[in-house]
Amino acid sequence: MVGLWLLWWLCQLTFASSSKSRIVGGQETTISQVPYLVYLRQNGFFICGGSLISTSVVLSAAHCVYGSQPEDYMVHAGASRLDEAAPVIRRVEMFHVSPTYSSTNFDMDVALLQLQEPAFLIPGKVAIITPCRNPPEGNAYARISGWGVTRENNRDPAEQVRTAMVRVLPGAECQLSYAITAQLTDSMICAAVRGVRDSCSGDSGGPLVYRGQVCGIVSWGFGCGRAAFPGVYTNVASERVYSFIEQTLRRIRN
Repeated sequence: MVGLWLLWWLCQLTFASSSKSRIVGGQETTISQVPYLVYLRQNGFFICGGSLISTSVVLSAAHCVYGSQPEDYMVHAGASRLDEAAPVIRRVEMFHVSPTYSSTNFDMDVALLQLQEPAFLIPGKVAIITPCRNPPEGNAYARISGWGVTRENNRDPAEQVRTAMVRVLPGAECQLSYAITAQLTDSMICAAVRGVRDSCSGDSGGPLVYRGQVCGIVSWGFGCGRAAFPGVYTNVASERVYSFIEQTLRRIRN
C-alpha cells in the first residue's frame, strides 16, 4: 500500500530505470479482463494506476499527482504489459485534486486527470467503468488490479498486469486495525486477505472493483500483505468523495 510505503516507492526511482511491479498474492491477467485499468507515466517512468471513467477522464489517487505538473504525465490504456506499446496514449491536460486532500493522513486521496484528447474505446482492451454510488457490503470480495510489487521489499521490475480478489473489511474491523497507528476517516475503506493478498507500491491510484463499478482507489497502508494491517482505499461511494467526482465531471463536461 501507499502512505508509509510511498516514501519507499519514490526511493526506488533512484535505483531502477522504471518502477514496474505487481499485486501481492495475485495472479497474472490480461487487459481484456480489466479493460478500464490504465497506468500513468511521469517523465517516462511508470508511477501509478488509474481507472478510465469517461473517454476524457481518469480516476486516480491524489498522492500520485500532488505537487506535480500535468504536462509531465502520460496515460497508457489497452496494454497488459509495461514493455509493450499501448494502443491508446494520451497527454494530461489538467489535474483535479480534491481541495480537502491531506498529504499527511491521505484523507480525500482522490484526483481526476483530464486528458488533452478523448481516448478511443477498443472492445476487449479499453473500456469505461462507472464510479460506485453504494459501498460494497462488509466481507464482500472485490477485485484489485495493477502493476504493483509482489512483496513489500521487492523492487524488481515486472511487466504483466496482475489481479487479485480481496475482502472488503467491515468498518469496525478496518478502524480497529489502525486504531493505535493511524487516523482513518469516512473517505477510507479497508480491503485485503490478511497476510495473503493486498495491493502494494505501484498499485497506487488503481481500482477496487465491485459488481462492475470502481468502489475504491488504492491509497495507503502499513507495509504490504501484512496480517495486522489491511490495505486502505479511498472510498469512492462516501458522500464527500462521490460528490467531488460528480461535481468535477460536471465542470469538465460544461
